[in-house]
Amino acid sequence: MAKIIVAAPHIGGDFPPMLHIARALASRGHQITFLSGSSVRATVEQAGLAFAPVAGAADYDPEQMMAENARQQPGPPQLNFGFIHTFINPMPGEHEALQELLRTDPDQYLITNIVFLGAWPAHRGAPGLRPARWIAVSAVPLLLSSEDTTFFGPVPVGEGEDQKAANRAATAQLQAALQPSDARADEVLTELGAARLTSTFFDSMYIMADETAVLTVPGFDFERGDTPDSVHMVGILPSGGTAGWQAPDWWAELDGSRPVVVVTQGTLANHDLSALVEPTLRGLADLDVTVVAALGREAGALSIPLPPNARAAEFIPFDELLPKADVFITNGGFGGTQLALAAGVPVIAAGLTEDKPAVAARVAHHGVGLNLQTATPSPEEVAAATKAVLADTSMRDNARNLAKEYAAHDPISEIERLLLA
Repeated sequence: MAKIIVAAPHIGGDFPPMLHIARALASRGHQITFLSGSSVRATVEQAGLAFAPVAGAADYDPEQMMAENARQQPGPPQLNFGFIHTFINPMPGEHEALQELLRTDPDQYLITNIVFLGAWPAHRGAPGLRPARWIAVSAVPLLLSSEDTTFFGPVPVGEGEDQKAANRAATAQLQAALQPSDARADEVLTELGAARLTSTFFDSMYIMADETAVLTVPGFDFERGDTPDSVHMVGILPSGGTAGWQAPDWWAELDGSRPVVVVTQGTLANHDLSALVEPTLRGLADLDVTVVAALGREAGALSIPLPPNARAAEFIPFDELLPKADVFITNGGFGGTQLALAAGVPVIAAGLTEDKPAVAARVAHHGVGLNLQTATPSPEEVAAATKAVLADTSMRDNARNLAKEYAAHDPISEIERLLLA
């Protein structure tokens, strides 16, 4: 048994995977303390785990923070605002809370989401204690500079052009746009008595810890020959489970008699279902398919009536739904997309914010579906893409082959091994 601090920001998609990891490790006999914002205290304690709050400004209101971020101009301004205000500015309060836990018991291990930065100051020389061993976990696509690719895939080049030079130039352009995040991270570290970063802020998220576990598989990333040995792709976590869920009356209709198309905008970007869910319902209304809309919110949020061939629910466990699906239409969430591929289901991706374009680029690159290159496709575009995916056996075969790679990984065991090595 090990004494482990599991730490994550209390916002968006950063908290749930770390809670899953914490619960799984607790079930294996480890003693867990979960360090996060006070808004998730009840959820953590209901999971049977000890909770410790971050300090000061790190304990922000997550809904207010997400609303402020949504008001920013998309692209680098929004990305910099999000990283600075959501992750970098909370660093002192996270550092203070982590140090308090380590002073109480220095013999503790640490697992953090890569965007929980409370371990950075002591690692960069600020006064304080360091854990026995530190593992960082990435629940987003690998955002680590490489000569072999960019975040969005290898740069298209003409005959005779230098692929690696093109990749380096594109990466440098992205890093320049995100330089405000680098500058603010160095400023906060300096204020805490720590040394400045020796690499970019985004590379540091992956190389600062003793080891980093990325929740994906090599078969869903771009080919890289220069990934550090400390960075490991460990597979994906299962979906939220089926506890308390009861199958709806229409569940028997998903019997394989006709294709099943699942559409979702995830659990965060679902405030406006007219972006993707409703165009899908409209576009597929006349096709011989059954459409299942996993809304992530109340069914009454739909502004259009359900077509006869469609069903909708606030929550359907993907572990139950995806094995019945033939196509998965998504706004490009990293977790949901990978759950579909792990079930062998080809994907149609439509997303342009956060990491969604990078997810969609991976879908297209590996031939496991289509990238619509828009966040708001028309009903006709969704219908055409769905027909194309259903007719293309190679996409289905590629997805099924990738599913075998996901099945070969046990992420909890791999994270536990890295921690206790």
